[in-house]
Amino acid sequence: MKPRLVEHLRCPRCRGRLTLTIDVSTSDEILTGALACAACGAHYPVRDGVPRLLPPEPSHPLVRQTAESFGYGWAQPAVEPVAATIPWHYVKMQRSLNLERPTGLLLDAGCGDGIDVANHALGEGPDVIGVEVSDGGIAQSWRRAGHLPRAHIVQADLCRLPLADRTFDAVYSYGVLHHIPHPDVAARELARVARPGASIAVYLYEDFVERGPLLRAALRAANAFRVVTTRLSPRALMRLCRVASPVVYVLCAVPYRCLTRFSGTRGIAESMPFRHAQGLFGLSGDLFDRFGAPVEYRYTRAGATALVEAAGLRVTAVGNDRGWMIAARKPAPAMMVGPLQC
Repeated sequence: MKPRLVEHLRCPRCRGRLTLTIDVSTSDEILTGALACAACGAHYPVRDGVPRLLPPEPSHPLVRQTAESFGYGWAQPAVEPVAATIPWHYVKMQRSLNLERPTGLLLDAGCGDGIDVANHALGEGPDVIGVEVSDGGIAQSWRRAGHLPRAHIVQADLCRLPLADRTFDAVYSYGVLHHIPHPDVAARELARVARPGASIAVYLYEDFVERGPLLRAALRAANAFRVVTTRLSPRALMRLCRVASPVVYVLCAVPYRCLTRFSGTRGIAESMPFRHAQGLFGLSGDLFDRFGAPVEYRYTRAGATALVEAAGLRVTAVGNDRGWMIAARKPAPAMMVGPLQC
């Protein structure tokens, strides 16, 4: 944890300012210590270089189960990305939505294993704060990006962000809000911590009502499997996904590559799920995420934009890549309708 991060942190209970006590530190990192709120008296540890700003009780009972599931997946060496220089999620949204290059302070809301945090901090971009709820994701994010001077990692619940109002020049969340029991609350939190005029971008699963029958049938089958798989332990599910990955690769990725060679069958190819796999076991992590998440919302285009607009944001662009990419702006105070509250 960098000392300058404290100025942006707030108590997740009451949003009071926090004071820092340092136990162990290096020249530029606080490794262990504690954060205390003068307003309500709450205390939060700084452990392994990360401020652990989780409230005593999560915002919803399923938050803990979600954190355990995703955390286990991100902690598996077999499914973690090897390098921190791959242009991952933010770049996808940037290209699809024609986003400006972020400057100032950037929030990665639901940073997972930290690949995007590392990408931003390694380049010539902004300071970036990655917020993640799971222990496994936090450990991987810190391992990948914690040493970088412009990277900050915070453990927190997106529905109770321990961050000051109007802090960030840009905010994004890729593939996270649809796994939160109350995505509307999380969206309002993203709006709260953004500065007026800030860019906000989110990625949400689509419900495929505008897609072909093949994708709709695949979604129905996947949802039927989820009734069982979400009840498995993370360890058992990961084993199942590793067994299933070669099968899905042969059924989806291989035909996709064949069908894209011919103009008459490219439309069929583009409708196939899991077409992006690069190897027999390359889908293990994707399958685990897809079938292990306790909560999964899916949206129409109108529903996705309505979620963002209900947070008090102005939608500026909509893109699609097997899900809805929504770009928005936080209006200036005079343009905002009513207060933004959780």
